[in-house]
Amino acid sequence: MLIRPLFFKMEAETAHEIVCGVLSCADNIPVLKKITESLLRSPKDEKTVFGIKFPNALGLAAGFDKNALFPNISSALGFGHIEVGTVTPKPQPGNPKPRLFRVIAEGSVINRMGFNNDGAEAMSRRLEKNYPKLNRMSPLGINIGKAKSTPLEETLRDYLLCIDLLYKSADYFTINISSPNTPGLRDLHKEEFLDPLLRGINERLEQIAANSFQKKIPYLLKISPDEDFSSIEKIIEIAVRHNVSGIIATNTTITRPSNITQTENGGLSGKAIEEKSLGVIKFIAKLTNNKLPIIGVGGISDGNSASKKLDAGASLLQLYSGLVFEGPLLPKKVLAELYQRKVWLA
Repeated sequence: MLIRPLFFKMEAETAHEIVCGVLSCADNIPVLKKITESLLRSPKDEKTVFGIKFPNALGLAAGFDKNALFPNISSALGFGHIEVGTVTPKPQPGNPKPRLFRVIAEGSVINRMGFNNDGAEAMSRRLEKNYPKLNRMSPLGINIGKAKSTPLEETLRDYLLCIDLLYKSADYFTINISSPNTPGLRDLHKEEFLDPLLRGINERLEQIAANSFQKKIPYLLKISPDEDFSSIEKIIEIAVRHNVSGIIATNTTITRPSNITQTENGGLSGKAIEEKSLGVIKFIAKLTNNKLPIIGVGGISDGNSASKKLDAGASLLQLYSGLVFEGPLLPKKVLAELYQRKVWLA
C-alpha cells in the first residue's frame, strides 16, 4: 500500500483515528459504498452458524470500529460479519495516551486502550440510523464490556444495560471478559464470577425474546489466550451450562514471545499470537467434539493463516491487526485464497 509508509511515520492511534474518520465519511456516501462493494466483491461462500447466515467466514474483529462508525463500508470491503465495540453503558475515555503501538517487524500490535467508547446509547442511535437490522449486507455483532469504575460484584448490571440498549440492533452479542486493559476484567474467567454473569445474561436474553415473541439473540464469550487448559475447560463447562452460542478465541495476550522486544504494557495481537490462538481453538474444538462454534482470531494475515484456524476447528474467523499492515484489500485477498483452496480441495 503506497500510503502505508506515511501512516507508519505517525503515532499509531493518530493513524488509526484518521483511517476511521475516512471510513466513517465514506460510510455516509451511498455511491462510495456501492463502488467499494463492486470493486472488492468476493465469491460468496455462505455459512450458517448459531442460527445466523453469514455471506462468508471472515469478519472484522471488535476494537477496529469501537463506535459503529462504518459498518456499511466494512461490509463492502468484503467482511462477512462486523463486530463493533467494545462498548460500555456510559461513555468512557479509556486509558491515558499513548496506548497503541506497532511491532512492525513481527506484524503485531500492542494496545492498552481501556474500552474507550461513546457509550451504548450513542451506538444504538447510530446503528438505528445507519445500519438498521433489516437493511444490512452482513450480520452485526456487538461486543460489550463493563465500565472501568464498576466493581466486579456489580458487573452483571453493566452487561445487562448494554443488552437492553442495543438488543434491537444486534445480530449477536459478544461478552468480553478477556481484555487485559480494564483492571480486574479477567477475573471474570473465575467460576465465582462467570457462573452468575452468564446465568444473568442468558436469563435476560430469554426474557426479552419471550416478551417480544422473537427468536433469542445468540451470545458469544470472548476468552483470554492466557488461561491454562484446565481453566478453559471449566469456562467451557459454565458456558455450555448457560447456553452460550459460541466462543471467540482469542483476545490479546499479556505474554511476550522471545522475538518481541518492545516493552510496552498491554495486549499483544497479530502474527505474534497466531500459535497461541491456534492452540486454544484446537483444545476447545476437541473438548466439545466440534459442537460449540468457535470464531478464530489472532494472527490472520493471508489465506494460509486463515486456513489453519479453520482446520483447527474454527467455524468463523475475525481479523484486526492484519489490516494495520496489509491495508483494506486484505479481506478480499484472504477470501479469494480461501475460496481457491476450497475449490482445489474439492
